[in-house]
Amino acid sequence: MDRPRDHVERRRWQPVVTVSAVAAVVALAFEYGFRTPPWPRSLLLGIQFAAALVYVAARVVHVVKSGNRWGALRGCWVDGVLLLGALVFLFFRLEVSTRPVVRVFALYVAVVQGVLIARLAVEAVRLQLMLSRSRLHPARTIAIMFVTLILIGAAALALPKATMPHVFADATSSLAARLIDCLFTATSATCVTGLTVLDTGSDFTAFGQMVILALIQAGGLGIMIFGGIIGLLVGRQLSLRQSLALQDSISHKTVGDLRRIAVFVVVTTFVVEAIGAALLYPIWDDSFSVSQRVFHSVFHSVSAFCNAGFSLQSDSLIPFRRSWSVYGCIMPLIVIGGVGFPVLRDLSLAIPAAVGARLRRRRRGVAIQRLDRGHSRLTLHTKLVLATTAVLIVVPTPLFMLFESVGHGGVVVSQVGGDRIQDADMVGRFFDALFLSVTCRTAGFNTVAMGADALTPASHMLGAILMFIGGSPGSTAGGVKTIAMAVLLLSVWTTLRGRQRVEIFGRSVPDVTVRRAGVVVIIMFALISVVTLTLCVTEGVPLRSALFESVSACGTVGLSTGITPSLTPLGRVVIMLAMVAGRLGPLTLLIALAGRAGSARYEYAREDVGIG
Repeated sequence: MDRPRDHVERRRWQPVVTVSAVAAVVALAFEYGFRTPPWPRSLLLGIQFAAALVYVAARVVHVVKSGNRWGALRGCWVDGVLLLGALVFLFFRLEVSTRPVVRVFALYVAVVQGVLIARLAVEAVRLQLMLSRSRLHPARTIAIMFVTLILIGAAALALPKATMPHVFADATSSLAARLIDCLFTATSATCVTGLTVLDTGSDFTAFGQMVILALIQAGGLGIMIFGGIIGLLVGRQLSLRQSLALQDSISHKTVGDLRRIAVFVVVTTFVVEAIGAALLYPIWDDSFSVSQRVFHSVFHSVSAFCNAGFSLQSDSLIPFRRSWSVYGCIMPLIVIGGVGFPVLRDLSLAIPAAVGARLRRRRRGVAIQRLDRGHSRLTLHTKLVLATTAVLIVVPTPLFMLFESVGHGGVVVSQVGGDRIQDADMVGRFFDALFLSVTCRTAGFNTVAMGADALTPASHMLGAILMFIGGSPGSTAGGVKTIAMAVLLLSVWTTLRGRQRVEIFGRSVPDVTVRRAGVVVIIMFALISVVTLTLCVTEGVPLRSALFESVSACGTVGLSTGITPSLTPLGRVVIMLAMVAGRLGPLTLLIALAGRAGSARYEYAREDVGIG
């Protein structure tokens, strides 16, 4: 822990560090955000070098004058990791000449800019921790951080170099329309939705695509999880409020276990995404360069694991409809990202414990009496998530096949080589329906056309139901969550059986959990109803398209019947608000808006009412 002397030293440097950070952001934005920078590049590099020098000097002084130099030095290792990551990125992005002088200069620029990127990341974490230690409610803190990230992303996408020249070349395109498009894209990426008004692959440059990728990653993990994890790894002592906010973000109940949870979240995320990127590498066209194939692999792996649905192809994954990578890599990434980190951690503890127990039992020839239940048995949460997820994948698959086997009015429609489910053979229909049952719950990718004339009304309705349910708590997915829907259905079954308690897998679910599930479902239903009604008024589209678009936005899914690019400015604002509300979650949003409620110290007399 830092001593008071360390805090005084930091306060002395803070004004200089803040000013240099702002100057560095402006210089980097001018250099990379404009095709022709308004200032000379030499001046911009000079500002960056000065800002990096100030940052390094502040860190060195902090270590030298610290009461615990070894502890302060250990606290700087995250800076080194971030710097290394920035240098690796710049290594792939720079086109360096073979001349030694040019190579040395490019390396110098890369080092300076790498230091700046590392410094800005650490400063952003520090600001986030300061906000989380304030008196704000944790739910409100999460909302503020998400909105801030969206605004920063929108500002980055609004830079001229983020989009292709043809996007805003039309003289009739107003500044307000451009800003709304950038804000819409940033909101969709941060909320890991996938709805787009601009084509990610053809309308954005490599710089703009990198911004979208960063927003997807930050939004997928959750800004509070991301900031809290790095804060924990830096070695800072988090306040109780910060711990509660982080606990609320990952749906974990033990505050004291947050450090191990945080390490598991960040390691699992990057390991799974790295494996997914490696498996996706062979899928891309041979005409791509190595750097392009690597970027495409990383982009789609992150987008799949974060359940974002952004693709660098205009028609999503339809060109790879029969590729094994779609079903053997994209689908598992979507499912793993959608079950939630609490489930993944529970499995990582229970499976090795069960395997180890069996091996020891065979080695000794006797049964082991008992293992620690916390490590050998799955929790009720994990069992319920896995069971519900399996049902939501297995059951809709044959239903999609059935609904798409015949078209409207029972007339068989088929066009060999088309992009609809009914255009494929029986095996192809099975895999198309299987992928659709997985992606509809929150991913947003599609291997078949999703238009009103491509899917039957029954398939659109089934897809809307899956989007409404969404993924699981503590995951990158949206929706009302599998647990809430499962608990409500179990409560209905309990009532029909005349039982008093909701029971599943030999355990009873607390009544407060049932009530919370009901609140989440009702709020989401009300939100979707308002958004659908608004779109019907402002856009004049059919009810089916408006409903599907609303459920997709509120559930942060990203599938659309094709009306997103043609939305009016008011319609785009409505969808943006729906995506933010859906990402934060109905219950979190309600807590953030309602504030702290007190409990009454009295109870009225009970009187029954009729309900049917």
